[in-house]
Amino acid sequence: MANTTAPETILALDTSTANCTVALLYKGEVHAIHEMTPQKHAQRILPMIDDVLKQAGISGQEVDLIAFGEGPGAFTGIRIAAGIVQGLALGWQTPFLAISSLESMAYQLVKAEAGTRPVIWVALMDARMNEIYLQQGTYSLADKQPWQADKTTLLTPLDVTEQLQVIQAQAEKSGQTMIVIGDIEKEYPEIAHAQPVYHDTLPNAHAMLRLAEAYYPNSQTLEEGLPMPLYLRNEVAETIEQRLARKKIAQKND
Repeated sequence: MANTTAPETILALDTSTANCTVALLYKGEVHAIHEMTPQKHAQRILPMIDDVLKQAGISGQEVDLIAFGEGPGAFTGIRIAAGIVQGLALGWQTPFLAISSLESMAYQLVKAEAGTRPVIWVALMDARMNEIYLQQGTYSLADKQPWQADKTTLLTPLDVTEQLQVIQAQAEKSGQTMIVIGDIEKEYPEIAHAQPVYHDTLPNAHAMLRLAEAYYPNSQTLEEGLPMPLYLRNEVAETIEQRLARKKIAQKND
C-alpha cells in the first residue's frame, strides 16, 4: 500500500468509452472536463489534464494520487489510460490507483437515486461481439462499508437477462431496491426497458474521485507495479498483441 493517509489532491481520468473524462480534486473543489471524442482520446487526454491543472492553478507534481479507469471497455481506450498514467506517475513520482470503469459509471447515480434506501446496483456496458460486461454491488448507509462491489464478468445478453431476474428477486426478498446503470439502451433496449429502474450513462471521472478517496490504500507506486488495463476477453487481447508482434516482424524483414 502506497498511501497511509487520505490524499488531498487527486487526478482521475477514464478513456474506456466514447466519453473522455478528466477530473481533479484540489482543496475540496472539483475541476472536471468531459468530452465525447470517439477515436480521439489519445490526442485529447493530455490537453484535458493540462486544462484541469490550470483551472486549479497547480502543477502535476502537486498531485497526490492518479486514479484511472482500468476498464472494462474499448481495448484501445483502456490501453491509452494505462499508458498515460504510467507516464504521469513516472514524471511526477506519484502513486496511482486502478478503478473499475463500470463502478465509476454507477457510483454517483446510485447514491443520488438511493438516498437512505439499501440498494443492490448493477452496472452494464456493451462489450460488442454480442456480449455485455456486468458488475454488481450494494450500497447501504447501515453497513460499515456502505459501498461494495463484486468483480466484473462478461456475459451473453441472455445470461444478463437471467442474472438481472435473479438479482431483482433477491432485492425484493431482502427489501432492497435494484438500480441498473449502463450504456446498453441503444444496443439492447429490451434489457434496459425491462428494468424497474434504469439509467443510461457512461463512466465519469468525477465519480472516480470519490471512489479513489475510499480505495486509496490500494494505490501503488511504479516500484510496486505498473498501471494495467483490465482485459476480460483475454483471447481478443492476445490477438491484438499477436498482430502487433507479427507487424514488427514483418517490418524487420522488409
